[in-house]
Amino acid sequence: MQLVVSPQKQQARSRRPVRKSIVGQVILVMLGIELLFAAAFTSLEVPVPTGKNSMASFQKEIAFVQARIPDRFKEKFAQYIPDVRVATAEIRYSIYTPQTPVAIFVGYTLGWPIATIACAAFLVMGLVGPLFNLHPFAGGGGINYYLEPGFGYLLGMIAATGAVGYITRNSRTSLNQALAVAAGLASVHVIGLAYLLGTCVVLAVIEGNGVQPGWQQWLFQEFRNLSWYQLPYDALFGVLAVGAGFPLRWLSGRLTAPDISARKDNGKFRELLD
Repeated sequence: MQLVVSPQKQQARSRRPVRKSIVGQVILVMLGIELLFAAAFTSLEVPVPTGKNSMASFQKEIAFVQARIPDRFKEKFAQYIPDVRVATAEIRYSIYTPQTPVAIFVGYTLGWPIATIACAAFLVMGLVGPLFNLHPFAGGGGINYYLEPGFGYLLGMIAATGAVGYITRNSRTSLNQALAVAAGLASVHVIGLAYLLGTCVVLAVIEGNGVQPGWQQWLFQEFRNLSWYQLPYDALFGVLAVGAGFPLRWLSGRLTAPDISARKDNGKFRELLD
């Protein structure tokens, strides 16, 4: 017996929209919120990414490894990495919170618009959560949290998840992934800096006394701590986040659209009938 399917019917089936699982989407939104929550309370002590400081930190790590390898391997190790003189200058460290790479990871794995919904829900929870004794933000949160200098970076994370998810929605080529990481980083840091500048202007207008003395130094310090010191690590961990999220996109797709596998199984069944 041979089952004949007309080209018109085959084309209609291919154009039929994929059904989405509401339960699966809700689960993914909750997972995204949990990841962002964990990132907010994760802090790493990293070297300040300036040229001399980074080199001094690298030399210190190499010397640390050399001092602890067995004697029988030291000669072979020295053939590839010569003895390193540890810099005498004190190495400066800063606290790094991997919220931006996690936002890129969420945007890449969950896709648009689920990732953006999860990030927006996380932001809303941070603003209203303290009213219910829930504190998703490491800095405390609350309705007045929008006055914090770093609030613009949280807004940028919402834009980052949308940009990353949208750019990689139909393709996962190396170029698309690189563009997605760049767009995610730009969304967070450009919006964050714009919010810092806007805060200065708004405060000057509200107070009516003009811009207060020392605002340039305050702005530079905030930008240095929130962007300059963070951006190199955001780029590094952002690339790693895309690499880690590559196999997980398949799982999120199956969870939100379970009828995809059913369609493939139906296609195989038709092939057997033919």
